[in-house]
Amino acid sequence: MDVTVVGLGNMGRAFTKRAASLGFNVFWWNRTREKVKDAPGMPIAELADARGLVVVFVADDKALFDILPKLGGEYVALAGTYSVEGVRRAVELLAARRQVGFAMPVVGSPRNVETGDAIYLVGAPDDAYIKLRPVLEKFGVLFYIGDSVKAAALKLAYNSLLISTVAALGESLSLAVKHGVGPDVFKELLSHTVFKEIGGRYIDRMLSAGAPTFTVKNAAKDMRYASLAAGEVESSNVAISGVKALYEILTAMGYGDEDYVKAGILAGRK
Repeated sequence: MDVTVVGLGNMGRAFTKRAASLGFNVFWWNRTREKVKDAPGMPIAELADARGLVVVFVADDKALFDILPKLGGEYVALAGTYSVEGVRRAVELLAARRQVGFAMPVVGSPRNVETGDAIYLVGAPDDAYIKLRPVLEKFGVLFYIGDSVKAAALKLAYNSLLISTVAALGESLSLAVKHGVGPDVFKELLSHTVFKEIGGRYIDRMLSAGAPTFTVKNAAKDMRYASLAAGEVESSNVAISGVKALYEILTAMGYGDEDYVKAGILAGRK
């Protein structure tokens, strides 16, 4: 099967590398081709030229609906993080054009995508999933949910938990440091508690100068979509809204391109 990747940000580019390493015929489209001209596979000039399994990684709902009216391909997997309402509308639009569209958001980093151990929340209908499963399982772990709206909501639920957790961790670290407790001491304490893994994974990253794979402005977008999804079904939205406001404020303050895990520390700067 041909694979076409639409949107070559960090995740889309990692997916093209994975597809190429597996021997698929890889095609790709990016709004700014010059930025990714050395990507594996063959660039396509028009979205209508997309073919086979089309995997979409564009940034947000607006970008999604900019490309969908022109998009070719038999099967269209929405692999980015989009709003619940955006996914619902996108699947309906594709169905009206006799294309099978479904949510397939990714849990994991670009590294996970490239190495094949990312988790894909697959919302495809049963018949499409049966046909596509032999292809999709080559890319990572499949978590089949069978409904695109549920897949989109599950991804937002997961992202809101992760983003909120690292924000709280950063603020807690900042509190300890400003009272004279070193980061290593705080990390050592966490190593004896249920927070051992999250402290070990994120504290060093918060304090490093490495390039982010997921930014503060990305997190603000995801928390906004999570808040909208909660409001749509009248679910509790207090903590989600508070974290959303934090990331939106940091973006407005000029920290939008920082690593999202640094939010709690950035909020404590004066």
